[in-house]
Amino acid sequence: MIKRAVSLFLAMMFIGSMMLPVLAAPTEYKISEMPVGTFGGQLVVSQITDPKTFNPVTAAETSSTDVLTPIFEGLTATDGVTTAVIPCLAKSWSFSPDGLVWTFNLRQGVKFSDGKEMTADDVIFSFDVIYDKNIQTSSRDVLTIDGQPLKYRKIDTYTVEFTLPSVFAPLLRQILIEILPKHKLEAAWKAGKFNETWGINTPVKDIVGTGMYTIAQYKPNEYVVYLRNANYWVKNSKNQVLPYITRYIRMLVPNLETQTLKFRAGETDILGIKNTDYTTFKDLQKKENFTLYNLGPTFSTEFVVFNLNPRNPNLAKEPWKLEWFSNQYFRKGVAHLVDKTTIINQVYAGLAEPQWSAVSAPNKEFLSTKVTQYAYSLEKAKEMFAKAGFKYDGNKLVDKTGRQIKFEVTTHSENSNRMKMANILVEDLKKAGIDATVTTYTFNTLVEKLMDTFDFDTIIIGLTGSVEPNNGKNVWHSTGNLHMWNPRQDKPALDWEAEIDKIFDDGVKVVDPVKRAAIYEKWQLIISDQVPLIYFAAPQSIAAIRNTLANVKPTAYGGTIHNLEEIYYIKP
Repeated sequence: MIKRAVSLFLAMMFIGSMMLPVLAAPTEYKISEMPVGTFGGQLVVSQITDPKTFNPVTAAETSSTDVLTPIFEGLTATDGVTTAVIPCLAKSWSFSPDGLVWTFNLRQGVKFSDGKEMTADDVIFSFDVIYDKNIQTSSRDVLTIDGQPLKYRKIDTYTVEFTLPSVFAPLLRQILIEILPKHKLEAAWKAGKFNETWGINTPVKDIVGTGMYTIAQYKPNEYVVYLRNANYWVKNSKNQVLPYITRYIRMLVPNLETQTLKFRAGETDILGIKNTDYTTFKDLQKKENFTLYNLGPTFSTEFVVFNLNPRNPNLAKEPWKLEWFSNQYFRKGVAHLVDKTTIINQVYAGLAEPQWSAVSAPNKEFLSTKVTQYAYSLEKAKEMFAKAGFKYDGNKLVDKTGRQIKFEVTTHSENSNRMKMANILVEDLKKAGIDATVTTYTFNTLVEKLMDTFDFDTIIIGLTGSVEPNNGKNVWHSTGNLHMWNPRQDKPALDWEAEIDKIFDDGVKVVDPVKRAAIYEKWQLIISDQVPLIYFAAPQSIAAIRNTLANVKPTAYGGTIHNLEEIYYIKP
């Protein structure tokens, strides 16, 4: 039931004087009504690519955050089934009548995996770290209100108080940062070495958290092995310490195809099924002893993003590309060349739906139906290119200087679906006279280009999704580390970026859910009009799970193992 939210958008249902009592006295966390399981056994899953770090504060990519999720916890958590806020390391909370002062009551007796008790000192230290501007972390983006950090202080050993500069509707969803062990990390932080701390070369015994597992072994390109944290605080209805599974393994594989082969060979227990494999796997369930689950449209998004960053080092040789990509009508022209129907049929075997908005398709609370839908049309694309000031030299699309439009569509080599999308897009770009090519890199290299070196034309990538828009502030706000087309700006480079900044600054202050939805609709409309990125489709999430596992309850939002502590192994 406990789930650390690592995704980008979640729902909120609280704050304001008349609505504050909703979460004033949360129910003490208890394990769900799932049957009591048996202890022992191992669970093996796989993921593509190695983690980049074991530091949960600096981790920015799923290859790292997925590895760290079983190790660390926050004050609050998100139920993987209902998406409701639930208590975690904080057993309860209360707030002042104006909603500005929040008091969190910590669980007593919670221990880090090395046996040291977690107290208010660890909470204070964790917030000191994320508010340190020398540390790159997305957590600071979503916990900055009106440009100001939260004020926080220790009341006593098990009580922490937070003071907000203004009403902040998503607080309980944003305050779930990982609580770090002060006794292990304070010295490195004070020495200015926190960013380098707990890298992938760190002895795994030094990685200490309050979560259900500890890392026992890490072998690059092969596996991460976890063992039960004997000090874990969550218990079942018989007062037995969870989790049930003794040994948990994340196998590190190079691509989706290898993931499938490992599952078919019986080496892993859970597999996210490629939609194109759905029919095949449906017929294999009984023979290979697994159950297939169609969880509905995923909360994640897939898109191509343009590089509008003047710091792109490639501009030294090709400065004209910034002018191309910065032209709104050029981007709209490309949007008309994204054949969502072909992508849905060829990449997802028809098991997907087109995505038009920055909000995930299943997020009905905030999804706008008014966004511009760019129909696939070569004719409309050419109209937009003409508005952009481009023309045709024979079959070639050229700019005002006569230079043919030429650029790379980049994605990562481990993801065959994204490579298919890249090839489909490139073929349609060529039909419009654009000399486009596909270039691939490893996922970690792609993330480096996106966040550090900025040397790309366009990138096809994706984001995990959720319900609360402010969880994506680090993507959409111009100052955000993941503001992909031009990150970490001192001030908005463009007027429409300034508008979005204001939306994200103002949206968190509105309690009424209808009014909040109206505010975030404006953001969706701006993105659909300016198209700094173009969305593809929302595939249905399909998972295969071995019948040797019990208490599983996969969801499109939570995934397959959001309730990992409850899952147990059944001997065949």
